[in-house]
Amino acid sequence: MLGFILMIWSLAFPSAKARNECPDRPVDVLVLGDSQTGAIWATSYFGNFLQTCLKKHPLSPSFAIYGRGGTQPVDWLNRKSLDSVNLVIRDSEHPHKILRASEAPVCMKRLAPLLSGHRPRKLILFFGDNLLSAEPAEIRRQYRLLLEQIRTAGISASDCILVTPTYEMEVSTKRNVPAKNLANTKRVLSAIRAEAEEGCRVLDGLELMGSSPLLLSNETLKRVHVPGTNGCLQAASNDNIHVCGEAARELAHKVCGQIRN
Repeated sequence: MLGFILMIWSLAFPSAKARNECPDRPVDVLVLGDSQTGAIWATSYFGNFLQTCLKKHPLSPSFAIYGRGGTQPVDWLNRKSLDSVNLVIRDSEHPHKILRASEAPVCMKRLAPLLSGHRPRKLILFFGDNLLSAEPAEIRRQYRLLLEQIRTAGISASDCILVTPTYEMEVSTKRNVPAKNLANTKRVLSAIRAEAEEGCRVLDGLELMGSSPLLLSNETLKRVHVPGTNGCLQAASNDNIHVCGEAARELAHKVCGQIRN
């Protein structure tokens, strides 16, 4: 009972430390996304390799990457339902920093204060895999709201990049996420393009990986483990939605190259 009371107290009265740690650091590149960008359970996803690529380049820009699993664009705008999801933060010093939801101030979970605090020259957003079951009208609505905040912050279309979902991963025995298929992925991409293409550059994830040597004949990406990382084999072998391993590294490096263009 005492534990429950303390939990309610902590939710109602967040610590001063959490309230006072809103970002106030200009960066060249700000990246936001869902679990592809910031999964707490794996270190072989897009966000991990994007951090490595941005950090190792000779002309490395300053950057900040924020990811929360399960999120859609509205979860970074005004919806509170996924504020309880832990936050993964990356920059040149932190390859995979996990901040518990109870410790992360709301300003780290919203686009507007992140834009205000980081004042980025370029903004990269990678969403869509959590919209696979959504109607096109809802997808367009979310991206319309997203673009309104981007325009308000003064980010130009040429400095805003929307990365869209790519092919699913191959599996060992069954596909754990039936909604992740090529038809749904194309439907999400079409809705994003229809709403957002004039407000941001759209990087088509299918196009980016369409010529990959890892793309198999059944239009899935080959599962190849990257040594020193986790989340691509064993328990994850039937995870068809999260791009991992060598495929995630290739996707991240292609997006990394576009950031510098």
